[in-house]
Amino acid sequence: MIAKPFLKWVGGKTKLVPELVEMFPKKFDNYFEPFVGGGALFYEVIQKYNVGFSNINDINKKLIVAYKQIKQNPKELISLLKTIDDEYKKLSLEEQEKYFYSIRKKYNEEIIDDKTTASYLIFLNKTCFNGMYRENSKGQYNIPFGDQKNPNICDKENILAVSKCLENTEITNYSFEESVEKCKKNDLVYFDPPYYPVNATSSFTGYSKSSFGEIEQKKLKEVFADLANRGCFVMLSNSHTPFIEELYKDFHINYRYAARSINSKGDKRGKIKEVVVTNY
Repeated sequence: MIAKPFLKWVGGKTKLVPELVEMFPKKFDNYFEPFVGGGALFYEVIQKYNVGFSNINDINKKLIVAYKQIKQNPKELISLLKTIDDEYKKLSLEEQEKYFYSIRKKYNEEIIDDKTTASYLIFLNKTCFNGMYRENSKGQYNIPFGDQKNPNICDKENILAVSKCLENTEITNYSFEESVEKCKKNDLVYFDPPYYPVNATSSFTGYSKSSFGEIEQKKLKEVFADLANRGCFVMLSNSHTPFIEELYKDFHINYRYAARSINSKGDKRGKIKEVVVTNY
């Protein structure tokens, strides 16, 4: 089976993967993804390219716990998800909603082991509103119940396929700066950070309790430039805004259209112009 993201993640690149791959250098050595999120491009790289070393990283600690559990304990995780799936689907809609909030409370407030954390994260993502992930300033998951019809809570085949992809991959929970310290000449780095807002009402940077504003965007550009100077191949996705275009004016700026569906109003969703910046 071909591995695909085990979570739905805001800003996921599943539909853009073919276009991003077209922009890859002809040859590269190792692969780094400092903002892995759902990991759509990562799976494409691992399954179709002969990379010497790969690293995926994210600042969201519980997301990284889930990746590590899928890598290290896939069968145990599948067993936990199967139990949750069986319990959940026996319930009425009203009971499912109560079950969802009881799991969310445990996920946010109780000390639980890593396998349970991973199973709760996957369950919440499959059953919440619009399959979103968002944390408040206290680091608590705060998406409401979503009334999903027959959610695929325990996707056994995909978890096993993802586990295989992760066999030789380093998984870290560092800052984006730390995650690329080992990058060398001819390595490929793909940055997919929280996007800079296109207007005052469109900001969504709640993947973790840490904010990602102008200061962080400027730090990221400095890291991008440093990697370029080291001889790395660097690619970055971000919003199409004057701020981002000015920030990366010394590099190659390409334009793509990506489908976005996080707006609460259906008529505000659709294809949004984005930039893909490269140094090559």
